[in-house]
Amino acid sequence: MKLLIFFLLRGTVTFILTFVIFSLLRTYFFKSLKKHSNSKREFILSLFAGYVAVMCLFLFMPNAFLAHKGIDLSSENFDFVGDFKDRISQGNWGVNLVPFKTIRSYIRYSGFFHSFTNIFGNILIFIPMGFMIPVLYKDMRDLKKILIFLSLISILIETVQFFVGRSVDIDDFILNVLGGSIGYLIYKLRSKSI
Repeated sequence: MKLLIFFLLRGTVTFILTFVIFSLLRTYFFKSLKKHSNSKREFILSLFAGYVAVMCLFLFMPNAFLAHKGIDLSSENFDFVGDFKDRISQGNWGVNLVPFKTIRSYIRYSGFFHSFTNIFGNILIFIPMGFMIPVLYKDMRDLKKILIFLSLISILIETVQFFVGRSVDIDDFILNVLGGSIGYLIYKLRSKSI
């Protein structure tokens, strides 16, 4: 619970600051980029910038930083596997390439809260991406393109997580792409109803 509060507080501050700073930068320094835009798109762009900043905070926070803040990662069921140096010297790679292995482990061996946080958190965090990308970029409104984009972003995230001491997991990739697909489905349903 301490870890959840840690991230929620920092996530809220990060989102608000990024939203405001991005909006001001677009308005005062990059006016030329706004020529073919409208206020609704600019608002969604600012929301997207805040969302990306919060995702970076949640997904790339080095575990060593969390440990120094007094958070016991093992009691929080967090995916701490050591920093890159630990992985090389001790062979503690923290990589799962077996689909659904981690999901099954969470369901069997973790409590409801930790299972929910891991499984549904990975889905929920990508729903805004799947929704906002096609809203912002017309050339990303094709299902095939958005699936490729979501897959590449998820692979990038898992790669960066490897170097900051977080686990790398095919299940995270699957859940992220599922979440982004749900966001895309919401976009499609919304655009048909308008």
